[in-house]
Amino acid sequence: MERKFRVSAGAIIIRGDEILLVRAKNSDGNDFLVGPGGGVESDEGINQACIREVREETGIEIRPYKILFVEDLVWQNKRVVKIWFLCNVIGGELTRTQGAIEEGLIEARWFRKDQLKNEIVFPAVILRYNWGSFIEDNWKTQYLGIENSAFDL
Repeated sequence: MERKFRVSAGAIIIRGDEILLVRAKNSDGNDFLVGPGGGVESDEGINQACIREVREETGIEIRPYKILFVEDLVWQNKRVVKIWFLCNVIGGELTRTQGAIEEGLIEARWFRKDQLKNEIVFPAVILRYNWGSFIEDNWKTQYLGIENSAFDL
């Protein structure tokens, strides 16, 4: 089977003990939380896509400064490589944007880890870490390996 390839950028944005996530629905109508982000357009860098997607989905202005994870996903007929950046907020306000409405995003808000216990979260690996460790100088970028997503995004 021939797959379509996509390069994507995602943002991990930490504020104290909270993380910024957006809520979306999959094709089956089940909702999930994910760091804001999306596909890289042909005329932009991956970091530029991260900035644009966060602005479009949340109204927040960010600066990506460290790559935390490289996610390698296969689902249906798609192969996606997603670069997850740790980002600093540099401006803007969290708001319901037109871009979020057009993408079908239900909400964008800050979550504490204890609020995520009964949620489906992407990238799932973030639930295994103390988020403060992402900021430390000794953090090494992690390749998450090829995963076949059972969850239909």
